[in-house]
Amino acid sequence: AVSNPFFSAVSFLIAVPTGIKFVNWIGTMWKGAIELSAAMCFAIGFLLNFLIGGITGVMIASPPIDYQAHDSYFIVQHFHYTIGGGSLFALFGALYFWFPKIFGVTLQERLGKWVFALFFVGFNLTFIPMGFMGMEGMARRVYTYPAIGHLATLNAIATAGAGVMAVGAVLFFVDVLVSVRRRRPVADNPWGGYSLEWVTSSPPPEFNFKRLPAIHSSRPALQ
Repeated sequence: AVSNPFFSAVSFLIAVPTGIKFVNWIGTMWKGAIELSAAMCFAIGFLLNFLIGGITGVMIASPPIDYQAHDSYFIVQHFHYTIGGGSLFALFGALYFWFPKIFGVTLQERLGKWVFALFFVGFNLTFIPMGFMGMEGMARRVYTYPAIGHLATLNAIATAGAGVMAVGAVLFFVDVLVSVRRRRPVADNPWGGYSLEWVTSSPPPEFNFKRLPAIHSSRPALQ
């Protein structure tokens, strides 16, 4: 009990740098010529999911709420929105963005957007109900639970959401296999980037460049 104020204060303080990063990310996109590619959709999905994870984290930084939510499904929801909603969506966004440069193969944009839609809908269908179940007192790490009507319904929705995500995962692998098999030609700079990696070929040769180009500005691709 003596350490509770310390842990609570530190948990609240985490929101400060996180909030600054959100302003930074949103400011980067503000008034930009944003193209809703599959990679950008996953990046925006990451922001939305990570925001929910951050808000629920601030909630359980308060000891009275934490006493109620600890070891419940609310913690499962918070963890997965922070780690899963953050890391998973950012990883998929990076895969769709860097795949052409790394492998010289362009993934299917249309399939990629379907993958995003299935993952985003499935992810939220899975974990939003867990927040409500946790506040109702449903404990995590249990193999069964009371057959109460609303808990059964919320668990069924969460299970359906997991199934939707599974379909999205299968579709992603289909996208990779189809793209690798068709091997559509890809430009060295498919995204119109400015930095040095977009100057080399796709995929890059050993050591990235056959000969290192002269760099005269912060936007070598425009030289």
